[in-house]
Amino acid sequence: MKYPISTLSKALDVKQFFRASEWYFLSVLSLYTVLALLFFSEIPIVKTILLENILIAIGLISLAALSTYKAGSFFSFLHTFYHLPLIYLFFIQVFSFISVLNPRDYDHMLIAWDFSLFGVNPTVWLQQYSHPILTEFLQIAYVLFFFHAFTQTIEHYKKGRIEDADFVTRTIVFGFLLSYLAYFFLPAIGPRFTLHDYSLLNVELPGIWLTEHLRTIIDSGDGVRFADVNPMSQVHRNCMPSGHTMMTLMNIIIAFKLRSSLRWIFFFMGISLIFATIYLRYHYVVDVLFGIVFAFLALWLEPICYRFLLRYHLIKK
Repeated sequence: MKYPISTLSKALDVKQFFRASEWYFLSVLSLYTVLALLFFSEIPIVKTILLENILIAIGLISLAALSTYKAGSFFSFLHTFYHLPLIYLFFIQVFSFISVLNPRDYDHMLIAWDFSLFGVNPTVWLQQYSHPILTEFLQIAYVLFFFHAFTQTIEHYKKGRIEDADFVTRTIVFGFLLSYLAYFFLPAIGPRFTLHDYSLLNVELPGIWLTEHLRTIIDSGDGVRFADVNPMSQVHRNCMPSGHTMMTLMNIIIAFKLRSSLRWIFFFMGISLIFATIYLRYHYVVDVLFGIVFAFLALWLEPICYRFLLRYHLIKK
């Protein structure tokens, strides 16, 4: 079968179907792949990673093309909302490289910074103000983290504000990926393992109904999946900077910028979530402070990258 030259030319023109978020994903995917090849003999699951990356690349390109040329509502919808599960895959992969490139934990340094700033260890000091009702609320707020930006994207999409939905998506994807790369520099496991007895967490910081179950879900997502293995050896080194703080603050700022009807809900739940990172012992305060810095860094860098993609005709406006 012969295809018109114009059709083939259009099919090869990536700006017709690629969005900025695809380029952000593929850029970091390329970095992951290069690292996997460079440290092939040192990464136990390197073949799985390489296969996974090939499938992700094929899936990204195929979905982007189908959503444009098939023009069906299903593919367009999927193209708008596929980012949440894919972000988690990128999150999981990064720790295979951190364990090789920077296998040292820097918790002692972060603890020292906190103590020099406050004269106490903040998570230890906060324990005197803990209450099961507060713990329950903050644990729920913490676990809703992934859904803040996702909810805002849905809101703009349902209102027909497709450009705003894309702005939320590409900025949040950029922020997530930037935070994953930042983990390479100061890997840390957090105060619930270093300053506190992890096995006593549910005793020292009890909730009411959902807290223990939500903690189990979060721990599993953080790599702590086997009860008979030391949790400190399983947990991901993802404390510095606080991605929860970074992404939550970015979502709040974007919500006010775009005048989201949910902006005050995002603000209240977001501030609660940021406080929860310390109260629930997931982060040191300096993690949170660096998370704030990285939030503004991402909001400054992403438009620069976006304009670069436009300038070189890699996406269309």
